Amino acid sequence: MNNKHIQATAILLLGLLFNNTVMLAGPPPTSPNTVLEATGSGLSRLEVRLSVQGKEFPGAELKSEKGVLVGGVTLPSEGPADYEITAYDGDGKASHYGKGSIPAPGEEDRPVVLAVPSTRDGDSLVVSLTRERMVLSVKEGEPNQLYVHLDLLDPLGGPIKIDPLEIRYGLTDGRNLKLVPNPKDPGVTVVPNKGYTFERLCITPPEVYACIPNGHCRPVQICSDPWTTVSAGAHHTCGLTKSGLAYCWGLNHEGQLGATTTTGCYANQAFNPTCNPKPLPVTCPTGSPCRFTQISAGTTLTAAIDTNGDAWWWGRGGVAHHKVTATFAGGSVKFSSIAAGYGHACALSLSRSEIWCWGTNAYGEAGLPARTPDEVPDWAPTHVLAPLAFKKIVAGGEHTCAIGSTGVDVVCFGRDDFGVNQTKGISSSQYPAGGQFYFQQFGGLTSILDVATSADSSCVTVPWGVKCWGRHVNTNVGAFAAPDRLTAGEGHVCTITNQLASCVGTNNWGELGTGNTTTPAAPVPVKAPPPLYSVISAGAAHTCGVTPDGNAYCWGDNLAGQVGTGAVSVNVKEPALVAKP
Repeated sequence: MNNKHIQATAILLLGLLFNNTVMLAGPPPTSPNTVLEATGSGLSRLEVRLSVQGKEFPGAELKSEKGVLVGGVTLPSEGPADYEITAYDGDGKASHYGKGSIPAPGEEDRPVVLAVPSTRDGDSLVVSLTRERMVLSVKEGEPNQLYVHLDLLDPLGGPIKIDPLEIRYGLTDGRNLKLVPNPKDPGVTVVPNKGYTFERLCITPPEVYACIPNGHCRPVQICSDPWTTVSAGAHHTCGLTKSGLAYCWGLNHEGQLGATTTTGCYANQAFNPTCNPKPLPVTCPTGSPCRFTQISAGTTLTAAIDTNGDAWWWGRGGVAHHKVTATFAGGSVKFSSIAAGYGHACALSLSRSEIWCWGTNAYGEAGLPARTPDEVPDWAPTHVLAPLAFKKIVAGGEHTCAIGSTGVDVVCFGRDDFGVNQTKGISSSQYPAGGQFYFQQFGGLTSILDVATSADSSCVTVPWGVKCWGRHVNTNVGAFAAPDRLTAGEGHVCTITNQLASCVGTNNWGELGTGNTTTPAAPVPVKAPPPLYSVISAGAAHTCGVTPDGNAYCWGDNLAGQVGTGAVSVNVKEPALVAKP
């Protein structure tokens, strides 16, 4: 049995509601006496069929809620039951199937864990059956203390009383933590040893586990879920946490936050009534595992890749989440990276590193000649016929750029206002001859280390520094040494070198993060604190970054709440901590 599946089952169960429909087959069922739960990437439904000595017994059909299926089921008390379990993916196809025998429930029964084999080449599905549901919650207590509380629920979701002295608590890593039990309450306080803080300890999150006398145990992470990446769109921002949860904040008039509505700001905030000024969880797309590896905030939409390698997008005037369906050589295409623009998005395929695009194509930004067609559907995305494999893709406004897999070419296509696709004075060629794909090199086999785009510019990092074209041709990026990270807004460019962030360009909204709105002649460091960044991303006139310890900061234009502090304002002139979700 793979421990990671059991841990994932335990962690994802916390706080989730269940939705189950009992299918009658034979006599009416008695009250549920067993809790059944399962987790798996892309699960949409679990079908359980039971029989006793060949006679069919009431089973259950559990529907997915955020990738977890949990509910009550009735097991016969007169003897063991034979089971057949079938799990279905988001497309309604059977992903796992297994059968076997389940012992009859008893007063002291230990949890039963079933491994249901995959019908494809994949991991087995873990299905567990227990007499009770254990729910662990974590709350902040005194400074630098956390409180872990246990609730026991019966198969119908009702509370079960338990003597606190019968609960055994433990730690997966107790070297720098200690547990202080409360004999009058089913909970425990977690306290770091002297000299430690949870911020230090949670880089590698320990877990607290609780066990009850029948051997049923449940772990819970006691640390916050830190940010790992952030993407600043034109007027909204999105980010991912370490666990793969997606959050967005800022302008939402097109549904680009991925919420259930296109509105969100508080009624007394007059700047922009269709926004949300603090991180809002992205509503889980139906059929998605609700965990993501990549996210890109564009202008009117957001695009993301889930842990299954499937591409999704939302926005453009609605609240629906759309799955991209691409096929190649008879198989479905999975994706490794993604980029969202004004009304289009593009992604790189996982197996072949080729470009696929969908959405508006008025200027050829979706990879076909302009207006042939005007719109590329997500159920038939363009397999872009640029003659290279690629290793990074970005989108700005209505054009797209990507670095070739050999690292010496960058190709751009789409709207060419301000010359965003063509590099004046640099080796540039079109493919096909006179065609829509503009390839640039910077001195033959010179490595192109990074690429960034905005609505009106394109930039690359080469070994001697940064080179831009489009409107940023007049921005003083020449003073940057070759940075580790590069990002471009509509009037400014920012970089990270040795975890130090610097910016140059217009500063009307405080988008350079210097503490003022003065436009400098050369790159200037972003004001501390915090002093260090691992990720940086520029929107139209705001900028965001993630620190090595997993905190997110934003600064600049905040009229739509895109800085994420929980309030709207004219501008934020220096880094401000993004509010907790």
